[in-house]
Amino acid sequence: MLVSTAESYRAMLGELEKRPYMVCDLETTGLDPWNGDRLIGVSIHLPDEGGGDARTYYVPFRHETGGNLPIEELHRLRPLLMDPDRVFVGFNAKFDRHFLARELGEPIRNQTVDVMLAAHLANENEPTFALKALGAKYVDPEAGQAEAKLMELLKSQGLGKQDMHQLPPKWVAPYAEQDSILTWQLGQNRQAELEAQGLLGLWDEVNIYSDATEAMERHGALVDPAKCAESLIMAKDKQAEIHQQMVGMVGHDFNPASVPQLRKILGQQATDREALAECKHPIAKLLLEHRAWSRAAGTYYQGFMDRLDGNNRLHPNLKLTGTISGRLSCNKPNLQALPRGDDVYKVRDLVIAPPGHVLMAWDWSQAELRLLAHYTLDPFLLDAYRNDKDIHQETSDLLRIPRYQAKRVNFGIVYGIGPGSLAKQIDSTYGEAKAILNRYHKMIPGVRRLSRLAEDTARKTGRVPMWTGRLRHIEDEEEMHKAMSNLIQGGVAEMMRVAVTRLHQTLEGTGVHMILQVHDEILFELPEDEWAKWSPVIRDTMQDFGFAVPILADGKVGRSWGAMHRISFDNEDKPVLPKGAVL
Repeated sequence: MLVSTAESYRAMLGELEKRPYMVCDLETTGLDPWNGDRLIGVSIHLPDEGGGDARTYYVPFRHETGGNLPIEELHRLRPLLMDPDRVFVGFNAKFDRHFLARELGEPIRNQTVDVMLAAHLANENEPTFALKALGAKYVDPEAGQAEAKLMELLKSQGLGKQDMHQLPPKWVAPYAEQDSILTWQLGQNRQAELEAQGLLGLWDEVNIYSDATEAMERHGALVDPAKCAESLIMAKDKQAEIHQQMVGMVGHDFNPASVPQLRKILGQQATDREALAECKHPIAKLLLEHRAWSRAAGTYYQGFMDRLDGNNRLHPNLKLTGTISGRLSCNKPNLQALPRGDDVYKVRDLVIAPPGHVLMAWDWSQAELRLLAHYTLDPFLLDAYRNDKDIHQETSDLLRIPRYQAKRVNFGIVYGIGPGSLAKQIDSTYGEAKAILNRYHKMIPGVRRLSRLAEDTARKTGRVPMWTGRLRHIEDEEEMHKAMSNLIQGGVAEMMRVAVTRLHQTLEGTGVHMILQVHDEILFELPEDEWAKWSPVIRDTMQDFGFAVPILADGKVGRSWGAMHRISFDNEDKPVLPKGAVL
């Protein structure tokens, strides 16, 4: 139903007030609510549950033709959207909630139910988490029909999907309404699947985690635009300098970004990072350095400036469905892939605290290896971590290899490293690496037992359960040998989910904000005189898991993400900074 009059809008609001939840899908001018994109219309579906017949509406607000309700009328939805006892059902719900919050001037307080998260929990191996694709697979093969008709209409007008606001509402309404209906139908389907797998309670937990990441994205990270500009100039100068060095070596000018030219110069087909790392040509290392500066310039220095809002804050997209392990992925920009050697590129220096505030970063010490000890209950690993020993030195002594090699072995074991990869990492022969791994498994047998148990479980059931009950679904024969690695990586991802959710609930309304989660690190922004107050709270929250070995969290504090002082605790468990450190 197209809602384009004050009377029909009042009638819709009356129906909404009767229902405990609503399914909501927004149409927008773009994807970035922080930099000028705005909603153009709201589709709302009320299922035939909770007190009435099924109804679906499309409310236009910013179409350029065909009639709209005044945007001020959107505020009549405020009491419903701010009611914490009501449920907001969506697909990629954070997206819609951000746009509504920008319009209303405050975050949505409804409970979140995100159908996309249900689909990911039910099967993280889906080739895509697009609504139409999942709808066609699980609900109706014709799920994309309304979108196809809309695309034909847009094409007939010489427009693209991003130009939807130029169409009259009556042309867009069938597509918009279908999206909210499909969200509900898919949600019912995936809810039944989660119930069959025993994961309904976990869906509730992940929805709350989504609320925490929504708050991070909304608050954003403050960036120094002057430093960005200076860094960009420096990066371009470095690129030019390295380019001239390479030109001098090869005897003629060339384009470092041209694969055909590089193949001709290097005398080999492969030009990726791994190939260049092994290439003996004198410009190979310079090419890697040139690319690193290019990435820093484009993705970070310029990329940050392009995405800053009016308050110089970045709002990266933290994706809960971006990995099979359950770890967050990040884009716009991707802060999970900061350049190696960030002490050179200093990307973290660009993220700063506002006046009167500091940043704190907390992460775990060897979380994967500690979780490995918990799962294996191997005496060697238990002894090392329960008695606060240096695990890499202990492994070095046990295997009679240098400590740096032992460190590679320890972390490599978690990811299922083989002799070939280990040999490259420790600069040894295949035979030597194989012998080291054999000694490791002989001396620390619990790891191989866990690996076999995880693989056997995956083969028998098609899944591996993590410590929270979350499932890693493994059906591909070629992936079975990675079962233990998936168990550990997914288990640490669950640790982070649990910790972030706890902290979100603890810190709400305190003036302390989580602003980023990057891998196993959480970045906080807080008043400068409160870091000592909150340090033990954050530390204890991140360490409270009751595993077979202690989980330890390390903290740092400073005025920027890149210049921080390590936090330690004195004999009275009070947080202190290194001698002479000044914030």
